[in-house]
Amino acid sequence: MLEYQAILENAWVGILFTRNQRVLHCNPRCSEIFGWPHGELVGQHGSVFYLSQEDYANVGRAASPVLARGEPFDQELPMRRKDGSTVFCHVRAKAINPHDTTAGTIWIAEDIGERRRAEAELQSLLLRQEAILENASVGILFTRNGVIVHCNPRMEQIYGWPSGSLIGRTSDVFFRDAADRQAFAERVAPLLSRGELVDIEWRNVRRDGSPLWSRILAKAITPADGSQGAIWISEDITERKAVEERLALSQRLLEQRVQERTAELEKAHQQLDAMIQCAPLAIYTRDTRNIVTSWNPAAERMFGWSAAEIVGRQIPSVPPDQLQNHEQLLRRVLGGETIMRTEVVRQRRDGRRIYLDMTLAPMRDRAGCITGYLTIAADISERKEAEQRIEFLAYHDVLTGLPNRLLLRDRVDRALTHAERHGQRLALLFMDLDNFKQVNDTLGHDTGDQLLQAVTQRIQQCLRETDTLSRQGGDEFVILLRDLADEQAAVPVLDKLLAQMQRPFLLDGHELTTSVSIGVALYPEDGRSFDVLMKKADMAMYQAKENGRATYHFFNETMSHRASEHLALRNGLRRALDAGEFELHYQPQVELASGRVIGAEALLRWNAPGEGLIMPGRFIPVAEESGLIVPIGEWVLMEACRQARAWQQAGLAEVCVAVNLSAVQFRRGNVEQSVLRALEATGLPPHALELELTESLMIQNVEQVLATVRRLKLLGVKLSIDDFGTGYSSLSYLKRFDVDKLKIDQSFVRDLASDPDDAAIVRAIVQMARSLNLKTIAEGVETEDMRHMLRVFQCDEAQGYLFARPLPADEFARFLSAQQAR
Repeated sequence: MLEYQAILENAWVGILFTRNQRVLHCNPRCSEIFGWPHGELVGQHGSVFYLSQEDYANVGRAASPVLARGEPFDQELPMRRKDGSTVFCHVRAKAINPHDTTAGTIWIAEDIGERRRAEAELQSLLLRQEAILENASVGILFTRNGVIVHCNPRMEQIYGWPSGSLIGRTSDVFFRDAADRQAFAERVAPLLSRGELVDIEWRNVRRDGSPLWSRILAKAITPADGSQGAIWISEDITERKAVEERLALSQRLLEQRVQERTAELEKAHQQLDAMIQCAPLAIYTRDTRNIVTSWNPAAERMFGWSAAEIVGRQIPSVPPDQLQNHEQLLRRVLGGETIMRTEVVRQRRDGRRIYLDMTLAPMRDRAGCITGYLTIAADISERKEAEQRIEFLAYHDVLTGLPNRLLLRDRVDRALTHAERHGQRLALLFMDLDNFKQVNDTLGHDTGDQLLQAVTQRIQQCLRETDTLSRQGGDEFVILLRDLADEQAAVPVLDKLLAQMQRPFLLDGHELTTSVSIGVALYPEDGRSFDVLMKKADMAMYQAKENGRATYHFFNETMSHRASEHLALRNGLRRALDAGEFELHYQPQVELASGRVIGAEALLRWNAPGEGLIMPGRFIPVAEESGLIVPIGEWVLMEACRQARAWQQAGLAEVCVAVNLSAVQFRRGNVEQSVLRALEATGLPPHALELELTESLMIQNVEQVLATVRRLKLLGVKLSIDDFGTGYSSLSYLKRFDVDKLKIDQSFVRDLASDPDDAAIVRAIVQMARSLNLKTIAEGVETEDMRHMLRVFQCDEAQGYLFARPLPADEFARFLSAQQAR
C-alpha cells in the first residue's frame, strides 16, 4: 500500500478520486496543474475544474454513459485553474465500480498546453512553408525516378501548363527532343549523384512548343539513393538573355563607334572653330596681361571693334565705375576659378552701356599652368530692361502707371507710422466711377481705357505731391491723403474731386459725362491698419452709391453693423445646409376651370436657431453673391422631388412641383446634371417637375442657355418663365426656348380689379400665351374678384392666399387629401 501511495504522490500526471461529484483525494501534481495549494481541493465540487457550469454539465452528459459501461472516458478540453486562467488538459476517467456509482471515479489529468502550442507552431510552420512554395516567384518541383510528383503554380505558369496537369509526367516535357533531354542529363546527373548543387542555364520549351531560357537549380534529396528524387528550381530568364544579347551587340557597336569617333575628332575640331565663328555669343580669349588673343564675329558686333583692331590689344570696354569689379573678376579667374554667368556692365566702342551675362574660365597649357582666360558673353540688355519693367509693373497699374494695391499698402503703412509718431490724421478715399460699365458696353474697352487715363489725370490735378493715387482695378481708385489736421481737412479735396469728375470728357469724338462715388475712412477714428481702413472706406463708398451717387460719404458704425449682419448671414448659410436648417413650404397651384389642385411651388425657408423662420428675401441675395446658392439650389431640387414622389407613393393625387432656378445657379452650377440626379435618386417622373426660369436669365449667354434648356426639355421636365412681364419680355426668346408656361407677376395681379392698366397687361399676356400654345398661371391671387377676372381672361392656373398660404409638407398633404375628398 505504501508503494501505491508513493506512486500516487510522485506521478507526473494529476490523479484525483471523486465521489458524489466532490473531490475525495488528489495528488500534488493535480493540485499543481489546477493551481490549488495541496490539500485545498479535497471536498471541492467537481465544477471548480470547468470554465462554466455548462461545460461541467456537457462533460457529465458525455462521461456518464461511458463510465456506466465500465469503459474509460477520454477527452481533451480547456479547464479552469483556481485563479480563473485556462489550462488545456487530456482527461481520462474510469468508474471504480460501474455497478455502483457511489463507489466513485478515478480521474487522470495531463497538462497538454505545451504540446498544443508545439502542434500549433508546427502547423503554422507547415502553412508558411506551403505559402512560400505556392507563392514563390520561381518555379519549384519535385521529381522521383524522373517523374514529377509535385510542383508549384509558378512552375506551371513559366512552362504554360494548366494547374495540376504536370503531376505524373516525366521531365521530357521541358525539352525540345530526346537528344536535348539526354544532353541535359549528361550535364547534371554527375552533380546530383555527388550531392552537389546544380546551377545551369538551358533553352527549354513551353507546353505550346515556344522556346524560353531557364536558369535551373537542382539538388538530390538523398544523393546515395536516386529513388528519393530531387528538388528543381526554375527561373524564366528569357528577358535577361535577350538583354545580354542586346548588350553584346551594343558592345560591338560601341567598339565600332569608338573607331569612327576617333576619325571624327579631327573633323569636330574644325567644326568647333566654325561654331565659334558663327556663334551668337561673344567668345574671345586673353592672356595673363589682359591682351586679346582671339575675337569672334559676335564679339565684333557686340562691342563694335573688329578682330583686326582689337587682337593684340587690351579691350577699353570697362566703364570707370566698373573697374573695381572687373579687377576682382580678373584676380579670381587668373587664380584658377571658373566664374559662371555673372552679370556685368560694359560699354561699346560708341560709349553705349550694355548689360552682359558673362562666363570666364582659365586656360592652361600641358603643364597645367594658366596662360590666359576665355570669356563667353551674351547681351542681356533687353532682358534687364524687361526686368526693370516687370519690377515697375509689380507695384504699378499697367494702364495708368499708378501705384497698385501692393505699393499703396506700403505707402499707407509708412504714412500710418508717421501719423502715429506726429499725432496727425490721414484719410483713405475709396472712389468708384458711376456707370463706367455702360461706357465699356456701349463704346468698347478702348474708349473705357481712355476714360480711365483721363480720369487719372483729373484726379492728380486735385492732389498734393505728398498724396498717393492708386488704381485698384476696373473703375476703382484709392487716394491717400496725408498730414490732415482734422476730418474737415479732407472736405475741400472731396468737393474738388466731385466737381472735376462732373466736367465732360471728350474722347474720340464722344463727349462723355461721369461722376464718382467716394467713401472716406479716417485714421485714427475708423481704424489703425491698411486693411481696416480699406474695408471701411469701401463700405462708405457703397453707402455713397445708395445715397444717389456723385457724392461722398464718411464711414460710420451703422455701416459696420450692416456689414456684420451680412457676414453673419453668409456664415450662417454655410452652416445651415450641413445642419439641416432649411425646409421647404409648398403653395398650392389651382386649375381655375375646375378648382383642382394641379401643382405646388416649392418655397425655401430657413429655420435658423434662435431666430425662427428667415424669409428668402433676406438671405437669397447673400447666397447668390457668395455662390452658396448652387449647393442650396441642389438641395431644394432634390428635396422637392423627394417630397413630390412621397406624396405620390402615399396615394395622393399627382401634382407637378415647381422649383425656382437662380440665374447664379444656372451660370455656376451644372443644372442639367443636378436635375438628372434628383429625378434618378427620387424616382419622380420628369413630367411632374417644373423649373421656373427668370426672364433675365433667358437673355444672358443666349446660346449657352438655349442649349441647356433644350437638354432639360429632352429629360421631359416642364419649363416656365417666372415673374413674366417684369424683365426683358421678348416674343423671340419665348419661341426659341420652347417653354411650357408663363407666370404672371403678382405686381400686375395685385390691383387687377381696380387698375385698368394692370388688367390690360394681364389680358394681353394671357392672349399672347394662348396664341403661342403656352399655359399661364397668375401668382398673388387673394380675392374672389381676382379669380373671377382671371377666369374671364381665360388664365389657366393661379396661386395665392385665396387658395392657401405656403404650407409645410405635412400640412400640404392634408390640404391635398381634403381637396381630393370634396
